[in-house]
Amino acid sequence: NQVCMNCGIHREKLKEALTIHHINYDKKLSIPENLISLCRKCHYFTTFNRGYWTKFFQEKLSKLYDYKYSEEGKIILNLSENKNVI
Repeated sequence: NQVCMNCGIHREKLKEALTIHHINYDKKLSIPENLISLCRKCHYFTTFNRGYWTKFFQEKLSKLYDYKYSEEGKIILNLSENKNVI
């Protein structure tokens, strides 16, 4: 919906594109379960206290999209009938 998933500001109000944040900080893992849109200001905050933000965004996506994560913060994918952990 082109809104920052942290503060809720819309891209049009910012007059700039939103950034994409890799929730577990692994830029090689670009799947929906590991990505969230943020405004530049909120994305800056994620450079500190990484453990907090990983858990915070995983909980948010779990509630919104029913994504699954392990207690250790690993992404749990349900591919067909096999359950895989990344």
